[in-house]
Amino acid sequence: MRKLMGILLLGFVLLPDFACGAPLGRAVARAASRRLSRAQILRLDAMRHRVPVRPLPQTRTVHRYTTRTLAQQEMRRGIPPGRHMTAMARRGRPMSGQYAKKYYGLLRKPSARETIQLPKGYPVRHSHATNAARGVRELTSPQRVPSQAIKKVVPLPR
Repeated sequence: MRKLMGILLLGFVLLPDFACGAPLGRAVARAASRRLSRAQILRLDAMRHRVPVRPLPQTRTVHRYTTRTLAQQEMRRGIPPGRHMTAMARRGRPMSGQYAKKYYGLLRKPSARETIQLPKGYPVRHSHATNAARGVRELTSPQRVPSQAIKKVVPLPR
């Protein structure tokens, strides 16, 4: 009985995508991705940190979505190794905290956006953002990002 209920429930989840012409595999992947637990997300994220470190070919401006208190600490001490940053900085107003959480696959709702300028030759890992929207990339670094690299902190709209 449970199997039948599971199949029916999965059918209802897949039906709108399948009826709209979306490939069945993508619909299954999307349905499965909604069920990732926090532990699974962290495990996938750790696997993606195994990507080789490469130096940046040129200076790059990126963003980091975080809380206001953590942003203030990072302005004084720098960003610890392994913290996530966007692959590139988008111009314009920052997205809302709720949308940033959904788009970048963050575990907590951010309240501030840091603008960071990484120098040429700085070692970074390029990878896909875990549990994020399709095609969203991120940067991490095995070194501490110095506090001088953080150019500004902007509070996010509610």
